[in-house]
Amino acid sequence: MLREVKPKNPRTARLLKKKEPKLIEPPKRTLLLHGSKCPVALNTVLKTIHGLTNPNSVLFHKKNGDIRPFESTESMEFLADKNECGIVVFGSSNKKRPNCITLARIYNTKVMEMFELLLLPGAEGDSIPTPNALKFNIGIGMKPMVLFAGSVWEDNTSGTYAMIKSVMLDIFKGEETDKIDVEGLQFLMMVSAEEPAEQGLSPIVHLRWYKTLTKRSGHKLPRVELEEIGPKFDFKVGRVREADPNVMKEAMKQGKRPNEEPRTKKNISMDSIGDKIGRVHLGKQDLVNLQTRKMKGLKRRAGVDTDSDRDDDEPSNYGSEVSEEIDFIDEDAPSDEDMMDVDEGAGADKGRNKKLRLA
Repeated sequence: MLREVKPKNPRTARLLKKKEPKLIEPPKRTLLLHGSKCPVALNTVLKTIHGLTNPNSVLFHKKNGDIRPFESTESMEFLADKNECGIVVFGSSNKKRPNCITLARIYNTKVMEMFELLLLPGAEGDSIPTPNALKFNIGIGMKPMVLFAGSVWEDNTSGTYAMIKSVMLDIFKGEETDKIDVEGLQFLMMVSAEEPAEQGLSPIVHLRWYKTLTKRSGHKLPRVELEEIGPKFDFKVGRVREADPNVMKEAMKQGKRPNEEPRTKKNISMDSIGDKIGRVHLGKQDLVNLQTRKMKGLKRRAGVDTDSDRDDDEPSNYGSEVSEEIDFIDEDAPSDEDMMDVDEGAGADKGRNKKLRLA
């Protein structure tokens, strides 16, 4: 559950109101941190992510030797909460895990889920991209197109790669909008994964950037080509800490958006006049013990059998019984003594009387 903090002054109240959940969340900020040892390859990865997510990212150049994400997350949570960041990217290198990048997602000032990506050497044998490969200009606030290639991204049973896909989209998706300018679709980020060759081995993840080029095609629509730009990164998935199911369920709750269409209710419709018509489905009714209105005329008289009591061979004298005239005395009818003659008054017709029934 979310902790409740009571503000002590107006400044604290404004800060708490700013951190409250919103119907349409702004883009998440990313915090980029260096470990005690951060070689040039990791520094290149952090600068590349910072350049693509600017101004929604914060890059710290100071080394943080006391941060060990899978042992203790207090320092990382403190820095993320102080800088109002929802995602943390931590780069460190040691003998056991060289060139390791740890990505963590923060919820309610606590680390919800976390995983490692180990940077692998390139095809040329080194893991350090060339300086010219890093220089590609991307405008501030420009959203790249994201493409996930590989069967592992579509496998719902694999929680690790579903987590990686979700975190990648949170980092690079930018602001949420319903209108897109075609001129702004200039860059494409492709995250591809190889097919798993053996059981138990995680496939390698490739990260590439492309620039879209439009050329003449002789038709109304131009011909689109992709030109590879920027550095090339190859990762191997390391340690993974998945989110708690209860915390994930609470974090996935969404409120009703202002422009969202109302949900249609079943069995309720509107007619041409504008009246609301509803259909109610009832179960099977039991009419055996149904209480009906009691009438003295419907009571069975002594010595008279109904059709159900007679045998099928006996002739029916139903018509004769109906034709007989039987006088019934209504006990509730008023007697002549309870009637009296009352003159209608001066305004009524003279010489006419009405019999009023006494209560």
